[in-house]
Amino acid sequence: MIDSQLKDKYILVYSKAKAFILERISKHFPNPQEILDKYIYDQSKYESLNDANQRLVESMSNRNMMASVIAFGRRKSEMNTILLDYNPEKILAIYWDWNNLLNEFVKHFDSIDVSRKGNLWQQFADWIISWSKFMSVFKNKEEFDTFVKRFSLNTYTKASLPMLLEKEIKWFWFALACDFLKELWYRDYPKPDVHLIEIFYQTGLCDSKVPYDVYKSIVEMSEVVWVDAYTVDKIFWLIWSGRMYLDNIALWQNRDKFISLININA
Repeated sequence: MIDSQLKDKYILVYSKAKAFILERISKHFPNPQEILDKYIYDQSKYESLNDANQRLVESMSNRNMMASVIAFGRRKSEMNTILLDYNPEKILAIYWDWNNLLNEFVKHFDSIDVSRKGNLWQQFADWIISWSKFMSVFKNKEEFDTFVKRFSLNTYTKASLPMLLEKEIKWFWFALACDFLKELWYRDYPKPDVHLIEIFYQTGLCDSKVPYDVYKSIVEMSEVVWVDAYTVDKIFWLIWSGRMYLDNIALWQNRDKFISLININA
């Protein structure tokens, strides 16, 4: 049960966040709400289980330093071939453990240095085998979709799904699991990244910087203000990043300015 004081703060901060980003969008467009809606609903549903698996690989390969080391975007064509169009059963049948998959990466990509134990390529291969084992239990997209939606009962069940993924899949942290679900059009799963953590902690919406705690606060806010969690996530993401990527416009990063605005008026 959310106490009334926190409820009021959720409503206040969300309304100010929405007004804040709309005011900045209005400097570039005469119809800011229409533009904001375009970003809030800028998602594409996955078409098949292999499509979901590909997005999962892309999410993992973009984690921190992996983005530059794995360079998935540049190597996408070869990755499609090596990972057998992201079919978990085929991956397990051909490679069966991370060492075999790592050797396959080495064959295709000359620049890979695997001399150091636990290097990022080893983590990547280990993770792919791990998620293949997990995803291989689902026969098709519909079965996976049913599985995900069974966690949509309340704040706690929604939080338990990314926790389960973090536990079952190696190297798959809570925030990354949330990001994966969010990008598959499951709008109950915001990503508690470092910037949303800072906003929610510094404005007193959450008394912890632990991703799980901030995640729950984002979901609670969404329920109080009657929007889905993805909408809350996207509004705060636009505030801190300033990236109007669909329109090739930068609004500049405004995270700290927004935090100051909330705290001054608290």
